[in-house]
Amino acid sequence: MSELRHHSVQHFLDQLASATPTPGGGSVAALTGALAAGLITMVCDLTIGRPRYAEFDAQARTIRDTAETARAHLTDLIQGDIAAYQGVAAAYKIAKDDPTRPAAIVAATVVATDTPLVIAEVAATLLPLCAPLAAHGNRTAVGDVAAAAHLAVAAINAALINVTANLATLQSHPRHAEFVARQAAAQADMSTQCAAAVAAATARM
Repeated sequence: MSELRHHSVQHFLDQLASATPTPGGGSVAALTGALAAGLITMVCDLTIGRPRYAEFDAQARTIRDTAETARAHLTDLIQGDIAAYQGVAAAYKIAKDDPTRPAAIVAATVVATDTPLVIAEVAATLLPLCAPLAAHGNRTAVGDVAAAAHLAVAAINAALINVTANLATLQSHPRHAEFVARQAAAQADMSTQCAAAVAAATARM
């Protein structure tokens, strides 16, 4: 089966609304983050090269590069989250009397925890881009920057709920403390950064 990224929006939505478990919340989180990144890139492209925003041009180019790197990574993670879920499902299908089953379940759950954490972490890199772009980017598109900030927060929250769901299975795993710390870091200053971007955008409307 080809990756969802190569299909239409309608196909993705139909698959999402179907009785199959994938795509699920993690893939939606990755897509949401990619949409946020796309909006940031769009506003940068509406800013770069315009005399009115010449003083911000270099920073807009840097913001654009960061957003595009994030967009590519998040787009890959749409399918990555599906693969992580499939790994867990396969582990649980191992016969219950198979001695390899517990370790396989834990290993798959580690991947299924790390994947949404990465989604959240990449989405979090978008938030620091939003306030300066809203304050200095193309004034006609500042609403799109505010939308990007809200979408980035939604992507982080949606991804991390999957992390929370998996952490109970990994209580005794060596990486449990790492996962908890990364979860907290991804959420740090999230609301403050979003609010700053929205305020900067609103002030120029």
